[in-house]
Amino acid sequence: MTAMNKKKHIIYWPVGLLLVAVLASCSDYLTLEELDNRTVAEGYYTSTQRVEQAVIGGYVDLRRALLTNHAWLMYGEARTGELQVEVAYYPKVAGQQLTVADRQLARLADWEYFYDVIYDANEVLRLIDAADGDVLSTYHYNLFKGEALALKSMAYFYIARIWGIAPSAEEADFGQPMDEAMAIERAAGFAREAHGLLPWILLNDDQIESAAVTAVRFNKTAAAILLAQENLWLGNDQEAYQLMADLATEARADSLSDFGLAMGKDERGGVTEEPLNASMVSISAANLAAIYPDGDARQGVIFRLSADEQKATFIVRDQERLGLLTINEHYLLMAEAAWKTGKLEEARTWLTEAADGGTENYSELTEAEFGDALLRERQRILIGSGQRFFDLKRFGKVSAYLPIFSTADIQNGAAHWPLAQRSLNGNGLTQHSYWEHE
Repeated sequence: MTAMNKKKHIIYWPVGLLLVAVLASCSDYLTLEELDNRTVAEGYYTSTQRVEQAVIGGYVDLRRALLTNHAWLMYGEARTGELQVEVAYYPKVAGQQLTVADRQLARLADWEYFYDVIYDANEVLRLIDAADGDVLSTYHYNLFKGEALALKSMAYFYIARIWGIAPSAEEADFGQPMDEAMAIERAAGFAREAHGLLPWILLNDDQIESAAVTAVRFNKTAAAILLAQENLWLGNDQEAYQLMADLATEARADSLSDFGLAMGKDERGGVTEEPLNASMVSISAANLAAIYPDGDARQGVIFRLSADEQKATFIVRDQERLGLLTINEHYLLMAEAAWKTGKLEEARTWLTEAADGGTENYSELTEAEFGDALLRERQRILIGSGQRFFDLKRFGKVSAYLPIFSTADIQNGAAHWPLAQRSLNGNGLTQHSYWEHE
């Protein structure tokens, strides 16, 4: 591979992690060739703070992967046409014209930043195992290892769901393509290990438990929710149920925490600082009415109608963080796992708990009705999180909600995002057949 010298960049990070030096992305990394010289000078990582810099680099690259060109929405609610994003390429995404010549659209087909996250994570794992014994406490060793594993689990999970194929970036089988199920199985393995290492609540620089730090770094709650998502995707319903049941115990109630990406300035273009800014992201009044029935109290909590009542925008109480794995989803995952393990009555109870403020009575849902009701509630509760299109895939409902795709189209890869051309160069990968001639 050509030289890939990593420059140091400064990015502003809240909750005490200011002016963090991180590793930049490498445009050639898509080819998954040799990765020799992305490291800093030998002997640099001689303190906890310096190792932490490498950890934070993974979060920065994950943020770039999801926020560049509003990617998380383009892969999610924008692709289903439910949320409007005020950019020129939005109509192409909503119309499934994903191979049209457009620079921003082409960037969305590029998995570079996700693989940077995996590289960052593997570098952290190498660093902490090579560090002298007095550099990291047991707490920091477990924390950094857990964060690295969770970050690369999340990166592989996104890659698999978006593109349906994920070449390995692991030393044992480097460059070998994994199909969607194989990649998610690998992601689940990393998340499972991370869950065993991460604390419920993280410590700040003064070694005091901090809700602020916990909310923007991987914690045990977030790892459990991520692993439950992956398990449900794979059909490992019993493990998902046990994970969510453990979170539901009274003893855990005061320890649970959301996880989201901290916002801040980034030197890279297209990385938004306010991902749900009212001038950028909205929903039409017609879509809002179709999603939330009359009387649903959550409409006024989540959305603000415009003066002309033609559209609504998000009520964002914290623009400094984009929530990704939330306690709200715990209730939804608990309902799904209970349903899929034959506990319908318990599933109804959890769905009712999740749908607080809704109008439907879920106490009499039948086995056959439950899946559609759950999918509707996931749409309502998780709107803006970028999960919508993935949910349609997982529930086998893409064609039902997007009739532009036939069943045959889905079988030919239409539900996957087309692969960027440079991701296909020299590695034996081929384009999904649906997108080959588009």
